[in-house]
Amino acid sequence: MKKLLTVLVGALVFLAGCKGTNEKRGDEHLESKRYRNAINSYLEARKKGGVSEEFFDNFTLALARAADIESKNNPNSALITGYFEQAQKNLTQVTKPEVFQEFTTIMAESGKRLVAQDADFNTVVNGFAKIDTALAIAKRHQISEAPLKSIRKEAEDAFVARMLPIAKNEEDPVVSEYYLLQMNEFAPENADLKAALNKSRLGTRGYFLIFGENIGERPSPRVDKWGYVMAFPTIKISPTSLTGELQFWASTGNNTELVVNKIKLVSTAGEEVFAKQSGSGWCEAEVIVGKKGNERIEKKKTPFKDKGKLMNEFQCGVPVSFSFSQGFIPDYVEYIDEYGRGRKYLGQ
Repeated sequence: MKKLLTVLVGALVFLAGCKGTNEKRGDEHLESKRYRNAINSYLEARKKGGVSEEFFDNFTLALARAADIESKNNPNSALITGYFEQAQKNLTQVTKPEVFQEFTTIMAESGKRLVAQDADFNTVVNGFAKIDTALAIAKRHQISEAPLKSIRKEAEDAFVARMLPIAKNEEDPVVSEYYLLQMNEFAPENADLKAALNKSRLGTRGYFLIFGENIGERPSPRVDKWGYVMAFPTIKISPTSLTGELQFWASTGNNTELVVNKIKLVSTAGEEVFAKQSGSGWCEAEVIVGKKGNERIEKKKTPFKDKGKLMNEFQCGVPVSFSFSQGFIPDYVEYIDEYGRGRKYLGQ
């Protein structure tokens, strides 16, 4: 009986290590760069079972190389996603580091091609997502990330080079900053972008950055992500203080309370100081006016001290002061409560 078991185990190992007709045919197609044919043969081989140890390496290469050719011909082809998704299912059984390296490089390059197009923002998001997925796979399987980081840097630079002139030539400062913030989502360390965004923030301190009505379309939530939008129509910064009127516009969908001592100023080094109210604040409210029988609703400013009623899509304003030590460089004002958060970057 023991001898029979040994023979059976040996036979199973032999079968697992052998290549069937479909797998051999797939290898031939792979060698001859007929990648779609190779994929079809590998799918048949997997269906019948008994594949060799290198099956998933070769199957993954066929899928990746087919995706590469498709991406070069049409970066937006729906086939590319299918190839990558199937290849990713194989990765737990891939054994060769060079297969991981080629697969991740091809995926990153396909993402870069999406970014390089004169395309909409969602396409750019998808392109960078491919590059970042490739980086995550490389890290998980402990292969070199250096070539993928280089590809990402090239994609960042290409995106900024395409979009920065558009932002600089835009006459509406709110729309211009929106374009800059789109770039900042993916290339925050680009020196040219940093300089342009800082200049824009200096110029828009007094603006509510409410993008939808300016850009004429629904803004991306990656960019338009603050429930509380703020502006400093008046502001004065000294080496040890910041004072001015801070105005709020709420888009959280909730009526809430504006609590002045929750407003904080954050430095470029991450230091924090909190606001003090330095005069009477106001919040907009709908009030009933007019004589009985001839009433009407009007929007009026109601005064407050320390806490005000901030209604959804209404405004509040409060004179604030922040005190800090020498060397504190103001970066942004932030407000957070249970319904949302807001930031107002100031520029330096």
